[in-house]
Formats: sequence, C-alpha cells, structure tokens
Amino acid sequence: MKKKLISLMIATFLLLVIIITTIRIGYAVTWSTDTRLTTDLSNDWDPAITQTSDGKIWVTWYSERTGNEDIFYKISSDNGVSWSSDIQLTFDPSLDMHPSILQTKDGKIWVVWDSNRTGDYELYYKTSINNGASWSEDTRLTTDSSRDSFPSIMQTSDGNVWVFWTSGRTPTPIPTDKTYQPGQADIYYKVSSDGGQTWSPDTRLVTDYKNNYRDDLHPSAMQAQNGSIWVVWDKEAKDIYYKIYNGTGWLWEVQLTTDPRIDTVPSIMQTANGRIWVFWDSDRNIYNDLYYKVFDGSWSNDIQLTTALEDDLWPSAMQAKDLTIWVVWCSPRYPQLVYGIFYRSGMELHDVGVRNVTPYTSHKNNTLAYRGEIVYFAVEVENQGEGKETFEVKCYANSTQVGSKTVTLGSGKTYVLAFNWNTARIKPGMYVTNAIAEPVLGETHLEDNSMICGPIEVRIWGDIVGVYNGVIQPIPDRHVDIDDFGIPIGHFGCVGPAWPHPTWDPFADVNEDLVVDLDDIMIVGVHYGET
Repeated sequence: MKKKLISLMIATFLLLVIIITTIRIGYAVTWSTDTRLTTDLSNDWDPAITQTSDGKIWVTWYSERTGNEDIFYKISSDNGVSWSSDIQLTFDPSLDMHPSILQTKDGKIWVVWDSNRTGDYELYYKTSINNGASWSEDTRLTTDSSRDSFPSIMQTSDGNVWVFWTSGRTPTPIPTDKTYQPGQADIYYKVSSDGGQTWSPDTRLVTDYKNNYRDDLHPSAMQAQNGSIWVVWDKEAKDIYYKIYNGTGWLWEVQLTTDPRIDTVPSIMQTANGRIWVFWDSDRNIYNDLYYKVFDGSWSNDIQLTTALEDDLWPSAMQAKDLTIWVVWCSPRYPQLVYGIFYRSGMELHDVGVRNVTPYTSHKNNTLAYRGEIVYFAVEVENQGEGKETFEVKCYANSTQVGSKTVTLGSGKTYVLAFNWNTARIKPGMYVTNAIAEPVLGETHLEDNSMICGPIEVRIWGDIVGVYNGVIQPIPDRHVDIDDFGIPIGHFGCVGPAWPHPTWDPFADVNEDLVVDLDDIMIVGVHYGET
C-alpha cells in the first residue's frame, strides 16, 4: 500500500514539473514626459543615441547653428538628470549631416555621417579612444560618385563593424510593371574586421522582386541576441520594411507597416529580454508622430508614442544598462518653433513571482516526513512582465536553503521547478517552506516574489509518544525511548482499520503497512536513543 502511494505521488510530482503554461499577458511601457535636450535657436536635426561602457549616455545630431550643417553631441553621466554643453564634432565648411554613433567592444567611440565636401555626398567617420577627450581626423568611407547618405553603424559579436547606408548608385532597369517607377536609391553595406583599417567592398542589400524598383531609404541596423542581423528601412518614405541575415544569407524582405499614410525613418533595437523594437515617424495623425511596434515571437500592433501638435521626426532608440528605453527625436515644439532634440525614457514591466509551492512526502497528508526521507517541493514561478526574463529561484526550509535554480521564461509563461530536501541530518521539528524568486533588474512589484507553505513536521522514526503532565500521550516528544517501545508491543498483531479490530492504533503502525508486527518494534529499536 505504501509503495503504491509513493509511486502515485512521484508520478504526480513529475507530471507537474513538466507543465509549462503559455498564457499571454500584455502590459504598457511606463514612459516619461517629453524632455527638450537642445535649446539653440537654430534647427537641430536627426539625433542618434547610445550608451558607452562607463554608463554615459551620448546623443549626437546635426545643427544649422554654424551657418551650414555640422555634427554636435552632448553627454549625460547621470541618466539624463544633467547634460554637458553642446559639443561641436565637425568643422568642415561643407554640409555634415545624419550622424550615427556606436562604441565598439575595444572602447572606441565611432561617429559616422554623410557630407557633401567632395562635391557629392559621401560617408565619413571619426573615432575617439579616450571617451571624447580627443578625436581622429575625419576619414572618408565611400567614394562613389552618386549620393551616399543616412548611415547606420553597428558591431557584431565577432567584433566586425558594419555600416549600412542609402546610395543612389544602383543602375535600375525599367520595371516591367508600369505601376512602378525606376528607383533612385538602394541600401548598401560594408564591413571592417580590423577596426576600420580595411573595409569590404560596398555590397547591395536590397535585391528583392518588384519592390526593388522603389527607393530604399534610412536604414537602421542591429544584431539580435541569437546572432542574426536585422536591418529596417523605409521604401520611398512610405512603408517600413526589414530584412534579416541568419548567418548564411539574407532572408526575403518583409513589409512591417501597412498604414496608407507615410511611415518613415525607422530605428531598431533589442531589449535585454529579447524583444525587438522598431520606432518610426508617421503622418497618419495630420502632424508627424512617433510610433513603435514590438516583436516577441509575433509583431504587436502599431503603438503611438508621441502626441504633440508639432511634427516629431527622425527617432533613434536604445536600451540603457538600467533597462530603461530611450528614444530621441527632433521637433519644432512651442515656444522655440525651431527644430530641437527631444527625448523620453520608459521602462517595460519587469515582474516575476512565485505562484505556488507544493510539498510532496511519502506520507498521505504531505505534511510529515521522517528524518532521512526526501521531501520534494514543486515551486511554480511566473514571468508576469513583458518579454523574456532569466532569474534565480531559491527554496528554504526555515532558514536552511534547500536549493537554488535559474529559470528563463517568456512573458506570461509559468514553469514548475523541482527541489529535493534531504532530511538526513535535520533536527526533528516544524519547518516552514519559503520559495523566493529573486527580483530582476527594473522590477518594482515585489509582493509576490516569495511564497510560504507548510509547516512540514520532521520526526524521528520510532518517536511515537511523549509524557505530558505525567501522562503518556500519542504526541512525539522528539526522543525515542522506552515509552515508544510500549506502543507497538502493546498492540502487537493488530491489523489496520479495514478489519474490525477493536484495539487498532495507527500510532503503533510505525512503518504504515497496516499491521503492527516485529518490523515496527525493530524500527523503534534501531532509532532508540535518538533525539
């Protein structure tokens, strides 16, 4: 009987352990208000944002304040509480526009932009190896006679630096479909594996079907956590598209937005929980506003971010080390009514918790264990936030840690972890189980991060009775002595309640096999004297 009960208990426990529930939960990002970053009375355009390894946030843009267009930047060392003054980066009398910024793994900061200083627009870059204390000379990156503009710089996990941009160099054939006009621009890229000393040839990215007859503009690129490279852009400043490099080749381009109004200038990033975000500006509400959508196995609906009565344009986004999401853009907000740089930050919901703690012992009520037995705990945890989370779960019996395990869960999913508690050296007594899901970065709702169950009583085998107020009572006293011997001896030969035995006493049946016999007496003898 006891073996069947144990087998049933273990089977139930193992079935519970493999259950994974996939309930989807949706939450909104908590965004700050729009904050103006630049206050110059000339127009500031097309910002780009990044965070360097020392935690500083950098924003770069181009400005008309010098009489033409030059690249500027500013830095915050305290997550936007304060900012440096505007710092001019380029000084050429020609136009320098559309910067993109990156810090590579070797600590070098790169800024790449386009300039017409050669008579047509080409890409240039400069670098700093000392966090902006000094900068290299402007270095020309492209040499084609057609226009090269709108660069986006990124680094892959192998250390290679990639630059994507729009170029007008592509000789476009006349489309057979007369509803399409010949395009003037395509997305190109090139790669350096040695920190910019040498570069690969310029490579055309977009080569797909009849959409190739449309202009491809404003690329933004990043490498995802799985190693794939994602590039987003807009076609003819109308719809957002993206394309993925899977390690062996570029997949087919995919249309991301379908609104009949203009969607343009996308920016792509991935948050630490694995979700991919694309921001862009759109004129679907009379004024241009910023929108975004999120990929977490499937794409969300388009979500409006800004609602000002002025145009919001040219977004750039990143996630900081504290998991806040930053978006910068330009807008001619009142009262200046010239284009300035604005930003806002937001935090996804990060929330993990413990849903249930269930003990399993080899006894019917699962609240009793004899010292030396294994107690099993099934701890069900849940990711109640947005996106994937990896977190540690700990299980305690009173102050003794039973175990610690790490789990990774997608948004809205639950999982059951198994913990085994060996009671071989545990003092007899009452034990309360506490399971704790360690808070993840950015988590503020901590009320459900732990759960208590129990108590579970750990006894010594053979400890049946105790003397209380001079009377022997069927309450273990955490000591196996002569009084415990008397119980199975006095009921020797009794069988369980299935038979009409008037002297049956379940406390005398020490091994719970429904018969009081020599085995029960021997158990008391083996543990005699234990406390």
